[in-house]
Amino acid sequence: MSQKKLSVGILGAGFMGGVHCRSLGKLEGIEIKAVCAATMDESKSLIDGNKLFSARAYADFDAMLSSGPLDVLYVCIPPFAHDGQVVKAARKGIHLFLEKPIALNVKDAEAMVAAIAEAGVVSQVGFHMRFRKSVKLFKKMIDAGELGRPTLFSGRFWCNMDGSAWWRDRRKSGGQIYEQAIHLYDLASYLLGTPTSASGLLSSLCHAGTPGYTIEDTGVGMVQFSNGAMAAITNSNCALKDHFIGDFRVVFEKGVFDYGSTGDWRIKDEAVIHCDGKETKVVEDGDAYFEETVDFINAIRNAGKTVTPVCHGLDAIKLVSAVMDSAQLKKIIQL
Repeated sequence: MSQKKLSVGILGAGFMGGVHCRSLGKLEGIEIKAVCAATMDESKSLIDGNKLFSARAYADFDAMLSSGPLDVLYVCIPPFAHDGQVVKAARKGIHLFLEKPIALNVKDAEAMVAAIAEAGVVSQVGFHMRFRKSVKLFKKMIDAGELGRPTLFSGRFWCNMDGSAWWRDRRKSGGQIYEQAIHLYDLASYLLGTPTSASGLLSSLCHAGTPGYTIEDTGVGMVQFSNGAMAAITNSNCALKDHFIGDFRVVFEKGVFDYGSTGDWRIKDEAVIHCDGKETKVVEDGDAYFEETVDFINAIRNAGKTVTPVCHGLDAIKLVSAVMDSAQLKKIIQL
């Protein structure tokens, strides 16, 4: 029996909108019917660039929602552009893929979680690092009890980029910790457990005199977990130009996970897992963005659960917000 074709809408025509269009284009039974962006030109550009011949362009989200039924919506807009779209879509029974961060504050994220739970729709948050080959292998080993007790996560997100005007504005992006390092905070929780407290230091050391630059360019966060494990995560926008380094090390009682990144997209990341005297090397030659979409679509078709439902997006917002609050209040924040 053939599967029902899923009608998909894309909200946001930037880089990630294009990434998800290409991932969806590799799957059967998917039709992108609508694209909505800030302007009609942006919507049409995404449609034309990805040869979405049956898609209509919109510059008004409500008009897109009312124009015809959608089964799925990919929300790929900057944090500041969220204005109730997720809640509206959930109430129409539309399954939701949300790019991170899902909100700029805990209250708005909680509203999304509540609406999605009430509607009973499938959700997935774009924490694509969970879908890397080595991470999936290490998580499988954790769940099988092969690694013993978790003890430490050490990660960094280092780059040096100008970014869009909205990205440099804390009121619109939340800062580098919200926009980039949040991937590592999520991953630490995914591998180590439930965070119970957090502390942090944030500063702008290289961009203090740059007009419109109100976010941090240097940050350190520390997290304690309910099982006693700890995490230390750093973020920098003072590092190498055109390199986006997101690497980490994880220490368990019986194993160590070492994920390396050069920050150069032309060179594949490599990871090494040590366990029971054995060394397993993994070359990250897959497509984590595609894998997260496969997981999402399969959950919709099979009435299942995704690896990263929206409640995990809320958890990540709570955690990075606690680090930011700690930096401002100069005290440890209990979660």
